[in-house]
Amino acid sequence: MQLNMGLTVNADDTVDGQLLLTAQKSLLTSRNKNIPAAFAELRQNIPALPPGEETGYDDDKLFGTQISYRKAPLATFDSESVKLVRDGDFYRFTLPLDPAKYGGKMAEQNPQQQQAFLKLMSFEISVTFPGRVIDSNGTVNGRSVSWKVDSNQDKPTELRAVAEAPPRPSASPVAAAGEGGFPWLLIVGGLLLLLLLAAVGVLLLRRRRPTAPAAPGPTSPGPPAGAPGPG
Repeated sequence: MQLNMGLTVNADDTVDGQLLLTAQKSLLTSRNKNIPAAFAELRQNIPALPPGEETGYDDDKLFGTQISYRKAPLATFDSESVKLVRDGDFYRFTLPLDPAKYGGKMAEQNPQQQQAFLKLMSFEISVTFPGRVIDSNGTVNGRSVSWKVDSNQDKPTELRAVAEAPPRPSASPVAAAGEGGFPWLLIVGGLLLLLLLAAVGVLLLRRRRPTAPAAPGPTSPGPPAGAPGPG
């Protein structure tokens, strides 16, 4: 069987990509005239794959299944066959190649066939991270790591890679504004400051406005000039 997989880890801790598990039609027909039934039986020897949207795959030589991932959460990839997790500031990818995990149904008949089953498998894997790759046993090209392990080749104990993860988004409105979120807090604060300044301006204008002079009150007429006073 062949396992081909290409995954892209997004900065929001989701994953896009595809996984393709196939087998040679010539092998399947030798086990069962019904190719889909033969593939389903052979697939029981493979550890559980990360769940996703699954469709059939069929070409001239190969038959199998294709699983697609679109914004799949990292929890989807905590499976028996593929582990892709976030550990603080790092992403860790592992794909164990333990013979005890492969050839399970065959082992019921002959335990030695587990090792043989795994050795006959081929793997072509690629994982792209949002951050810098800091450790792996694959081929690093920028932010991507790839592995190619052919059939009839001794397998490593696992495929692994570690890459830097971006900071998790903060729930703080100030942090959200600094990280590109809509700055609601800054806008509201600015409006409040403008209202405060306007109120202060009105008070100052009222204090500086001149007060109108009071109107003179009525006065009693005095005696005419030259008139004698009361005697």
